[in-house]
Amino acid sequence: MVAKTSVAVNGVTAGGVPVVERDFFIEEFRGVTIVVALPVMTADALTAMTRTISEFAPGDTRFVFVVPVDRVARAAEAIGGLVVEGSTEWDEETIARLWLAIADSHRVVVGAERAAVARTAGSVTASVRASKMVLTDSGGGWGDPPRSFADIDSHRDRLVAYLARRGLDDFVPAAQEALAGGAYSVNLCRAEDLEFELLTFDGRGTVLTQGRYLHLASLQVDDFPAIEHLVAQGVREGVLKRRSRIEIARMAVGGLGARVLRTGHLAGIVGLEVDRYAGTGFGEVSGLITVAEFSGLGAGGLLVDGLSAMCRDRGLTTLFAVTVSTDAAQFFLRRGFGEVGRDVVPAAKWDGYDADRLQIARCFAKSVSI
Repeated sequence: MVAKTSVAVNGVTAGGVPVVERDFFIEEFRGVTIVVALPVMTADALTAMTRTISEFAPGDTRFVFVVPVDRVARAAEAIGGLVVEGSTEWDEETIARLWLAIADSHRVVVGAERAAVARTAGSVTASVRASKMVLTDSGGGWGDPPRSFADIDSHRDRLVAYLARRGLDDFVPAAQEALAGGAYSVNLCRAEDLEFELLTFDGRGTVLTQGRYLHLASLQVDDFPAIEHLVAQGVREGVLKRRSRIEIARMAVGGLGARVLRTGHLAGIVGLEVDRYAGTGFGEVSGLITVAEFSGLGAGGLLVDGLSAMCRDRGLTTLFAVTVSTDAAQFFLRRGFGEVGRDVVPAAKWDGYDADRLQIARCFAKSVSI
């Protein structure tokens, strides 16, 4: 049977997962069903599987493990799960029984031929409309090191070719079936890394999504603690200048947030400064920062595109940004900004500007006229 949640020592669980990250994802997946494909179930994979389940216990997360038929009994014994016979024909009666098994047991094991484990997992995920699926393989995620996120529509051909070289021709079709059936993402990782993939911000594999994962929305007063935390993070990292609380509040009032569609979590924030530059036609990118746990989802680009639209709505002609970060500079160049001299941006920008930052500040501007 599954053990109770592991005891944390020095802020880290017995499996090495930071407690603060584990607690975040316990809430993220509260009441959610996760389907996991385990074509190869090693002893280490079984350990990771049981420990992952125990960590998620407080959030009442449901798990369905699809394993080779010869490993069903061992998997069911390890997790205390209910065994459901796999099927090549997922008719309404079979699917209904699967729904009941998951709802009643919360721990289900489905058997499949080893070569059909991934496709069976995709069919199970789509049939019960599970929120997430995990495909496991000894090669881990996409690339070395693995990329954090990938849109399966945009990268399908390259992903298919990459996985085909690893003998995983059925992984992309399985992922597409799961995503089409309602899953909001599919993780690709090693079975032994299951705990880290689901319970940490960086993970150890690749998250596959289909279409939009984020949406733009105005910032809310309920977001203010998170906004202050993000700005403080940006200051510590040297990306953002220090701001007073009233300055942060002013930024938030007219700012935008990139939110994860399913949960509403903020993946990034940005403000638009216009009052200082009234009559110039300029607006400034203010306080742009994205959240580490959602890196790679395109939040920064979405936020800047949103600011460009806001500028057009207000009759502004130019959006500009000033940064001391090399990474931020490269980001603005990729988003169609051109590097300009300090004399190009409004003179008001430099009123009271920190002298030390001024020495290394770089300016970028972009026309936003229709």
